[in-house]
Amino acid sequence: MLRYKLNKIKNTLDVIMGFVLVIGFFCSILFTNLIIESCNELYTNSFKPFLKNRVLIKSKFMKQSILLFIIGLSFLHCSKAEDDNVIDFPNLEIDVRVGDVTINYVNPEISPRDNYMVWIELDTINGVSGKVWQCGINPETGDLIPSNGKGFSPFTSNIYARPADWGLDKLGVFYVGASTQGQIKLVRPTSPTTATVTDIAMPIDNKRRVFYPSQLPNENKRFVIYILNDVINGFSANYPQNTKFQLRLLDLDNPTNDYLIEEQPSLYPLIVPMDIIVPRWIKGSSYITYGYKDSNGVVQAKQFNALNPTAAAIPITNDLANKVDGNTVLNTLNGDQYFISGINATNTAYVYKRTSFEAMFFQDEIITPTTINLKTPALNQSHEPFIFNSQLYSAFQINNDGNNFSQTAFNRPGEIWLTTLDNPNQQMWLLNEFDSTLNVSEPEAYIGKDKVWIFYSAAKLDGTQSYINRKYQLRRCEAPFN
Repeated sequence: MLRYKLNKIKNTLDVIMGFVLVIGFFCSILFTNLIIESCNELYTNSFKPFLKNRVLIKSKFMKQSILLFIIGLSFLHCSKAEDDNVIDFPNLEIDVRVGDVTINYVNPEISPRDNYMVWIELDTINGVSGKVWQCGINPETGDLIPSNGKGFSPFTSNIYARPADWGLDKLGVFYVGASTQGQIKLVRPTSPTTATVTDIAMPIDNKRRVFYPSQLPNENKRFVIYILNDVINGFSANYPQNTKFQLRLLDLDNPTNDYLIEEQPSLYPLIVPMDIIVPRWIKGSSYITYGYKDSNGVVQAKQFNALNPTAAAIPITNDLANKVDGNTVLNTLNGDQYFISGINATNTAYVYKRTSFEAMFFQDEIITPTTINLKTPALNQSHEPFIFNSQLYSAFQINNDGNNFSQTAFNRPGEIWLTTLDNPNQQMWLLNEFDSTLNVSEPEAYIGKDKVWIFYSAAKLDGTQSYINRKYQLRRCEAPFN
């Protein structure tokens, strides 16, 4: 991202002033020399004895002029110098609102290829149910196709059973979610405005949530992981009726294969570990990660292999830090794997690294952005790692501390950041234009033709409304290397 605008304006003015100063010195030299020469012509004959003094006066003046000229050049040179310690700030012209300002854009998810977005238009009255929409993205401009993002709506869902991410197989991209009644559906886009919709032959059950489909680009095989509540759908910390939660693996090609991965008891009003480290795929592989508590009560990550569904999940982290919303990325260039997770609900995240699926993750890097806008920065989370031009990056959010997850993530002002990953010269960029009246969340990276954009959600903070009843803006920033 470009340097902060005020800094740019200052540098530009300094350069201009440097040029003005140099030109002024030249003009002073010429003008003064003309005066001296005129005086010399007038007085030389009458004041010949003082000719020597005239030369001395001119000589002294020239020395002073040369000295001033050198000072001017030095000033001009210094005006061009940049302070390497200046934080990269957003260029406000490229943090823009996209879509229709009257529409509520919730939880946009971008496909790993083929330029699609899926999102849900929640009813702001009940804050739970809404229509699922898909649209296209122009790879050259980052604009939505159509411009309001309403290309095709395959079904009506709710915030819990909406498509949580995209799937990928040999045939292309797809997404999975459930209707408000609980019918699981697989949707495969054929264009921004068309798709094929398939009902999965499973018993209808409206207590399933967080559907994450597999991304196996070289396989003609499809899975989805989901959480099953025992009494009522919803986040574990919000509904005391539930007593347990099951993480399950469904074989979409043979739905009779519906495997239990792990069951966790309710900790109401606390969050269960599988809601702290959300179940996600290590994209490009058959492995998933999710959260559990170790014997010391620390939230750690486990790993499960969908191709060996009868084998138990195994721990893959074991340090002393509680992990929040960990996400993974597989570097397809060398096979290295990274687990990026917020730590202890602070504004710091750790990057863990390993070189094989059989290994544990070990800490490799620390990510702590330097904010000047947030007084109590917290909850480094929602990491969206990606590869661009053979380099690893991750977009993420931090927000002012709200004393619990929901209040911090969705009810406080915040910042959207971008960082390098596994780079000895770590660099971070603040992407969004800060607004103290605006909550920001859920960054999503989109790699276009030769540019990267980061989409994110934003909502005006309103003390009279719950965050689930607000209208969410869809916003987009350009990456700094565009």
